[in-house]
Amino acid sequence: MVTLKLNIMKNSILKFGLVAFLSVIFVGCTQDESEDITTSDLNIEETTLTAKIDTNAEFISDTFLQIYEYEEVATPFKSSVHPFIPDCATITVVVTDTTKNITVDFGTEGCEVRGRIIKGKVLMSYEIDLEARVRIINYSLEDFFVDDTQFEGSKTITRERMNDEGNPQYTMNVDLTVTFADGTVASRTGTKTREWIEGVLNGNWGDNVFLITGAWATNFANGNTHSTTITTPIRREASCRFLVSGIVDLVRTNFSGTLDYGDGSCDNLAVFTNTDGEEREIRL
Repeated sequence: MVTLKLNIMKNSILKFGLVAFLSVIFVGCTQDESEDITTSDLNIEETTLTAKIDTNAEFISDTFLQIYEYEEVATPFKSSVHPFIPDCATITVVVTDTTKNITVDFGTEGCEVRGRIIKGKVLMSYEIDLEARVRIINYSLEDFFVDDTQFEGSKTITRERMNDEGNPQYTMNVDLTVTFADGTVASRTGTKTREWIEGVLNGNWGDNVFLITGAWATNFANGNTHSTTITTPIRREASCRFLVSGIVDLVRTNFSGTLDYGDGSCDNLAVFTNTDGEEREIRL
């Protein structure tokens, strides 16, 4: 009887130990899988936010550059009504002997510009020198929103009348803070260059095309940093709300890959490919 009880106890202990061991393995695997899924989802979410910042930043650049170029059109027949900005926006120009200051106020209710609602002000200033081949332009944003995303900060832009290819070119030093509707905050610093390759100074902004190169860093409030380098120039067509082509490299501490903006079609899609070759579609 004693021997039988001992055997039963040993078997019970072995069974309990096996169950406990398998439970630990199962729980551990489940936690690892859960963490992998969470990390993967977070990476894709941040990649999507990075891409949305790219798209909106270029939209802001469009708005700024079309105002600047129109103000600099040398013609006595230029209308006081800006052809590219809706009537609900107020443009104020103050000229001194040496400087020009432009304020564009889209108001607190906002104005619709090419399918997006813009609120707030753009403040722009530069020195007047009609003969200069290079001009330094400063602009900043005040209570500025594109749809429900807030942009704060400033840019310094070096505007070349003609680059080596014979095209106007803008080199931008960027320092922006972006706050999304859900409270997510990101900051961006870096440099990008916009070359104006089509529709140059023909008075029709809709047929303008730019090629964008450069590199920058996007820092999220959780400490994650996305370093971005354009490897194939991004094509920006003023007739489309979204970036239509180009490839960028994205690098983070434990995560990297490429973001492809497409084949030239005007759509809100991009494709992210990680270092393992796995692809995910991104909606801009």
